[in-house]
Amino acid sequence: MTKKQQTLIDKFIGLLPDGDKNNFTQVIYYLAGLGYIPQKQNVQAFVISFKHKENGKVISKMGIRKQNAYISVRFFACENVSAKYLNALRDEIISRNRQYTSPLPGAPDNGSPVKYKCGRCGDICTGGGFGYYYKFSDNDVVSRCGAYPIVIPDIKENDIDELKRVISEQHNYFLSIAR
Repeated sequence: MTKKQQTLIDKFIGLLPDGDKNNFTQVIYYLAGLGYIPQKQNVQAFVISFKHKENGKVISKMGIRKQNAYISVRFFACENVSAKYLNALRDEIISRNRQYTSPLPGAPDNGSPVKYKCGRCGDICTGGGFGYYYKFSDNDVVSRCGAYPIVIPDIKENDIDELKRVISEQHNYFLSIAR
């Protein structure tokens, strides 16, 4: 990590509430260890994206919005995620009024509770044409573009191992499509 990147990370960690510092620090250095470079986003809030130095994929964003720290992550390539991730996906779909979604006739039968060939972005897709799918309680099934990280709320110490596993699985997928 360059001195400029380290300064950016130190500034971000310094802005975090004390209860979030350790958890965010663990995730930040895990991402750095996988080759993801922190980059400050040019937005109103303080947001850092983590883009891989070789494959160019953004896997996560972290920020502080209205004095609340958050971690968002792309996880559409993961075979098994907890209800926390599926609920975050549902909440993202609802909060954005189903933006970036398409209706599906039924759940995909590819074995993954998340990954689905969405095709929404065509040849410019940053996820290899894949995205998420979600089945609502009324059996309405939608696909959602995988180009954007999903905010995972309220990350606690006991969430870190799963978050690292999810990041690793998504990272391995990105490496597989970069070859």
